[in-house]
Amino acid sequence: MKNKMAGTAYDLIPSQQTMHYMLKYSLHKQVMQIPMSLTVSEKLDFDTLQKAVEIECRRNDCMRLRYFKKKGQIRQYFTPDCKIGKIPVVTFKTKEEQEKHLTADAQKPIRFLKGEVFRIIFFRSYNGGTGIYINVCHLSMDATAVFLFFTDVLKVYNALKDGTEMPEPLYSFKDIIDKEFKYLADKERYKKDEEFYREYFLKDGEPFYAGVHGMDLLLKERKKKKNPNIRVPSAFDPIHDKADLIKITLDKKDAKKIFDFCGKHNISPACIIQMGLRSHVSKINERNPDVYFMELCNRRVSYKDKQTGGCVTQPLPVRAVIPEEKTFMEALEQLSGIRLQVYRHMNYPYMDSRNLVRELFGYGMTASPSSMMFTWLPLEFDCGKNWSYEFSGYNLGRYIMPLYTFSMPNLKNGGIDFYYMHRTNTISAEQIRALHTGAVKAILKGIENPSITVGQLLNEI
Repeated sequence: MKNKMAGTAYDLIPSQQTMHYMLKYSLHKQVMQIPMSLTVSEKLDFDTLQKAVEIECRRNDCMRLRYFKKKGQIRQYFTPDCKIGKIPVVTFKTKEEQEKHLTADAQKPIRFLKGEVFRIIFFRSYNGGTGIYINVCHLSMDATAVFLFFTDVLKVYNALKDGTEMPEPLYSFKDIIDKEFKYLADKERYKKDEEFYREYFLKDGEPFYAGVHGMDLLLKERKKKKNPNIRVPSAFDPIHDKADLIKITLDKKDAKKIFDFCGKHNISPACIIQMGLRSHVSKINERNPDVYFMELCNRRVSYKDKQTGGCVTQPLPVRAVIPEEKTFMEALEQLSGIRLQVYRHMNYPYMDSRNLVRELFGYGMTASPSSMMFTWLPLEFDCGKNWSYEFSGYNLGRYIMPLYTFSMPNLKNGGIDFYYMHRTNTISAEQIRALHTGAVKAILKGIENPSITVGQLLNEI
């Protein structure tokens, strides 16, 4: 994948800068990559699939991004084409063998400054299906871009096999780069977003770190610094960054209850899942009503944006102080309103909002009020065939923050997949399972009785 530079070089846009910043909080380069696979129920022809990926590289310009460092800064450019070489094909006999092989690749760093931006593996799954695995630099793709890659590759594959026209072309990530720099140049709009965040962070006073591990980290720091008023501990540790990934699938019956409730009340699954997670976290932190998560926001709004690859996603601070007197439904409405507020200012660079929090409350480099990164991936996958699909994420082995939770519909069984990537020195597997159990219990009890108060809910989970 080595290419000579051609054309214009660009600075990283704010969403890419955020991803690159992760390297400051880990000694391991794999924290800045996304390993995922798609398995389809059919046996596909690997030679045609190879051609489809080669065509995809020409259609999808984010795959042709290359990076270099100049005067300490990462810059990027688009190559006119890229040669990916022969994609390896692996046959797996067992689920364990498949998981072990792909996880090993997931934990191998992408050498993005040496021309390697992604690795692709084709595989014949242990269950007879065909799999496509990609491990890609986060500067080039976010999770939405990975799903777009899978969708488009299969559409191209079908066009090649069926002798039909190619699918509609994708849009250019270069246009998003241009749009991002245009926003940064609009000083008036930038200033309005900054003022919103200043007021947003200050209106409820200093935030509180509500850890998935409970109060232990906060109490330890209060004791160490002999200050009982500390609300936010130093939770980021660049050295002890070993991580594990736990996947738990919610069954179809309970998933249907969630989707039906969301449809009836016009509530997003992301909102109700956050409500469940925050309920458990609040309870184990002395029932503190102040819970602060980061939510990864896709930021693709228009049809054109949704048909564009690249790294566009940014973390948004979702802080909700919810009194126990409110009902479950009222709490959902409050949380939904807060998310809508911050979404209206989603183009403000995360790094600037993070620095603003530090400035306002005097936090050091390793302190942050956010105890979790969360994202909901609303999969709607259709490549024009009546196939069944299964997506999988893989353990990076290292991570920058205590916990990253991502969830998505399970297209194979109708359930919901929950992935919990947690730092093992901070959060145990038992604490993750308790979080999941508590969150699901809170969601289902709230759905069953939307008039239950938050206080009653915490008593019952």
